[in-house]
Amino acid sequence: MGGREEGLTRRGLFTGIIGGAAAAAFGKRLAFAGTDKARVVRVESDKIWKGDTRDPQVVALMVTKGIMTFTGEATPEAAWRYFFKPGTRVGLKINLLGRPLVYTAPEMTDAVAAGVVLAGVKPEEVIVWDRWKDHFGPTRYRFGRGALGQSIEHGGSYDRARALRASGGLCPIDTISVDRTDVTVNLPVLKDHSGSGVTLALKNIAFGCYDHHGSAHDDGCDPFIAEACEHYVAHTRVPLIVMDATEACFDGGPRPSDRSRLWRENAIYVATDPVALDTVCRKVIMAKRAEKGLPDKTRQSRHIETATRKGLGISDPGRIELVTVRV
Repeated sequence: MGGREEGLTRRGLFTGIIGGAAAAAFGKRLAFAGTDKARVVRVESDKIWKGDTRDPQVVALMVTKGIMTFTGEATPEAAWRYFFKPGTRVGLKINLLGRPLVYTAPEMTDAVAAGVVLAGVKPEEVIVWDRWKDHFGPTRYRFGRGALGQSIEHGGSYDRARALRASGGLCPIDTISVDRTDVTVNLPVLKDHSGSGVTLALKNIAFGCYDHHGSAHDDGCDPFIAEACEHYVAHTRVPLIVMDATEACFDGGPRPSDRSRLWRENAIYVATDPVALDTVCRKVIMAKRAEKGLPDKTRQSRHIETATRKGLGISDPGRIELVTVRV
């Protein structure tokens, strides 16, 4: 990611974010819902793919439209500044577990990084990361500096002084989360999971930011996922979630064995409430499973309801405002 061979220069990324056509495409501003509701924005496009390659300009436009629709701001700059300000150290927590077939697309990560920089954050204060070094190998991410100057690196160093005690064991938190960045942007992927039913925003934090013990997977990863997310937000902020649903996994997750388990949903989601987002996206996965004649996993993914009871977000569909827009 970040090399000229990928077609992602610094100028190209900013063109995708703030080009004149982009600002004109977003129409009316949308006010936030009341505090008793959670907003989730879904951005769809049938223009994402050129064969097996994502068009970075289309993905950038989708991310920008999602951020502007979510915030109701009239310009990309104002929308990104709603979440970030100069001087903030920002971690972009990607998900590579499903490699080599399905993982957070570099095109989306670059678009989010460009938006963070547009808000005034220095590129060198942005870290794109996942926890395991060997997860990067069969992906298009490369360690070092990206097109904007952001750092691309793996975690694996832990702050044991602020470890989580959960589900019968001690789970140290990754130092990138709490020592090297001030906020985390959660960049999960739309996938099912053999144990927890689904692996979405909540699980990308719980298993992606902690050195977990074996029993964390017991009982469908419940209550571990909710316990870890509760601990995480007590130590750092997660101001924004951008879910990659350009290509998704409906079966065989979190690491599908072949492409027959995938489908092109051709969407991204923007949210701040991980419970609301996971509730919406679980329904998308279950609809796809039903279409394929596979059993429903809603009850298996009860960690979402546990997170609700812990006050981590809203799972009541009647209190979730789902806004769908197209690019």
